[in-house]
Amino acid sequence: MTAPSPYTRCLLAISLCAITHTAAAGYWQIQGSSVTAIVEGDQKTAEAVAAMTLRLQSAARWLLSWPEGYREPPVLVFDVNERLIRQTFKPPASQPGAYVDATTGHESWARTPALVIVTAPMGYERGHELRSLQHTYGEALLRAEPSHDWPACAQQGMAQLFSAAELTPPNHFYVTGQAVAGQEHIWDPEKILLSADGSHEPIPQWAADERGYSCFLLAFMIASAAPEERAALSAMLTAVGRGAPLAQAAQSELRQTLPEFTARYRDFARSVQFIANAPRSPNSVSSQPLKVHQVRLDLPEEIPAVTEAISISAENAQALMRKVCDKLNNCRK
Repeated sequence: MTAPSPYTRCLLAISLCAITHTAAAGYWQIQGSSVTAIVEGDQKTAEAVAAMTLRLQSAARWLLSWPEGYREPPVLVFDVNERLIRQTFKPPASQPGAYVDATTGHESWARTPALVIVTAPMGYERGHELRSLQHTYGEALLRAEPSHDWPACAQQGMAQLFSAAELTPPNHFYVTGQAVAGQEHIWDPEKILLSADGSHEPIPQWAADERGYSCFLLAFMIASAAPEERAALSAMLTAVGRGAPLAQAAQSELRQTLPEFTARYRDFARSVQFIANAPRSPNSVSSQPLKVHQVRLDLPEEIPAVTEAISISAENAQALMRKVCDKLNNCRK
């Protein structure tokens, strides 16, 4: 393994530096061997952010079919209010199909060989406080080496799946089919699974919405598959992202023709829509088993216990954020 560059060593040193303890409430630091977090809220919120970060990493290992020996770099998380993020960081450049929300326009991430940096606005809707963190760190995990070459659609759809999931103690991952209710028109796989050098021209918003929904359904199908099927789908996506024709990759990795894979995807989409749009009356009877239309994983990896968070001042939190944005050359002037 090559030694980290001076740049990445500096970033790592910043993330692990000691911050003077103060009596001011509102911002907390929590530091472990693989995650350091600066969090707005209370002590329990800070500990929840650290635990969520670890669960996301564990979920990525299984859902993205990471090799057994693959290990992620440490992660530095800023999960704070939108105002502080806007004061500190430049807004990230928007990308076609990217997560768009009025309160999370400044979520961003950066990867170096020694450190992953995640900046996510803290949510204030009960039960949704960490949704932006789930989406942003999910995006960063998808750009890890095992899934780095997946087509953009597959990466964006899986990041949306991470955002919609419930990740609960000790290490559960759950997404209901109700989460994917949306567009009626579904794009075929050959229109959304493009290589990195494929056509990515701007499209009308209605088409972008249909495409985004189709990508989300693809991610839901991947996550619903058995482990060996997920591994085969992952290999197919990697091959397509590297330039292989989809028909060739489907045949070599899935042992399916492109029409067979398209039919499988469309059948899955129709069945998910049937469940998502079905009446919720307790007396209603579905002819299709619900278990096919949800992702419920009890992940075997044990999540390390998080350390106790310490209170820090807003000034100290912002000072650390400024140091990081300086190193990333992403500070608001």
